[in-house]
Amino acid sequence: MLKEWLERQKSDSKSMGLFLIKGYFVLTIICFLGLQLPFFQSGTTSFIDHIFYSVSIVSTTGLAPTNFTDSYSLGGQIFSLFFIQLGGIGYMALSSFVIIKNFKKLPSISARLLRLEFNLPQRYPLLAFVYSVIGFTFIIELFGAIALYYGFKAEGIDSPMWHAIFHSISAFCTAGFSLFDDSMTRFADNRLINYTILILSLLGSLGFIVLLDFLLRVFGKRKRITQTTKIILFSSTVIWLIAAITIYYSDSSLMSQGLSGFNQTLFQSISAHTTVGFNSYDIGEINVAGIFVLILIMIIGASPAGTGGGIKTTSITAILAVLVSILKRRKYVTFFHKEIPSSNIYLAVASSLFYSLILCLGTWIILLIDGDAFAFEKIFFEVASALSTVGLSTGITGDLSSSSKIVISLMMFIGRLGVLTIGYALISQAPDLREKHQIEEIAI
Repeated sequence: MLKEWLERQKSDSKSMGLFLIKGYFVLTIICFLGLQLPFFQSGTTSFIDHIFYSVSIVSTTGLAPTNFTDSYSLGGQIFSLFFIQLGGIGYMALSSFVIIKNFKKLPSISARLLRLEFNLPQRYPLLAFVYSVIGFTFIIELFGAIALYYGFKAEGIDSPMWHAIFHSISAFCTAGFSLFDDSMTRFADNRLINYTILILSLLGSLGFIVLLDFLLRVFGKRKRITQTTKIILFSSTVIWLIAAITIYYSDSSLMSQGLSGFNQTLFQSISAHTTVGFNSYDIGEINVAGIFVLILIMIIGASPAGTGGGIKTTSITAILAVLVSILKRRKYVTFFHKEIPSSNIYLAVASSLFYSLILCLGTWIILLIDGDAFAFEKIFFEVASALSTVGLSTGITGDLSSSSKIVISLMMFIGRLGVLTIGYALISQAPDLREKHQIEEIAI
């Protein structure tokens, strides 16, 4: 029945974008209605905060206007975790898996939706990708939960198994929701917990393309890893290291702690870049220079076909490759000795520009509403964190006005879908005809 219904849907870019928007909107509404149930609540939470939570959960952002465990009971936490998992792996991946198991073949519309939701190349093997999403998610989260169980048990945490399961899923889905009121701050010196959280968030943010590439390479199904995987691994590593070093040298209090301070900055830089949103120390205490670096890496974000948000590492890499080619007076763009197609360049530039426009618009609106109550950098940080679905905050989330919370919720929703998906839904596809325009150079 699901397969037949999908086959009846339109498959143009505008319809695909609207389909994804409607899907995540329905998930958000269901989550919102569930959180309203009395037995899922453990405290008094406002109507606006319920909306905020439902968007943050489905978008796997992690921003919270109140203390999560004070707002929702164990049942509410389990309910939230289900939607974190669903939002993290993507509802189209799950529905496609169900269709494949029953019909052994994907409808063309499902294939297009998958490519749009996960930014997949046109020739990427979809069946292998769908199975890898489900398989990798289960296996990685299982081992993550086992490691965290021993870490939490050693720390004397009550119900260590539940805490381990929750934080394993939250970390791999780069959701950033925590059952502790100080996130991971109390475990800053616990290497097992910290490294497990970092590995889970790294695997989630690197994306299923990278994980599947390595699996196919290990089993001899592919002679070498793809160019996409090479770019993701290289750019991610460079960003982590540069961010950690600059944040460390931006804050004298962290420098005074020596190696321990650097480990905290490394954790925080990876947390911001992978968009997982956990913090090992109080973000509100970082000076403006460190905040600036965190904003930059949140904007860059994670990698395509993963659970993180942001502009994406591949888009930034493509734009930098364009800059290098222009400076070298080349008429083509290369990276790692391979030419990048012009279509990829257009997408990278378009997504980066559209993201920047939405980021500026969201910041401007909240400055109009709450600009007198908070410093500019705190508001800009909050909007960037929401649009990149990171979940880090300088501590102003709960104090924002109701109108600002609605704007932040909209930023989180757009961030989960991706700015290009929103663009496809808003603008109709033009006829594939190229008119012979008069060519005239402009000053650049």
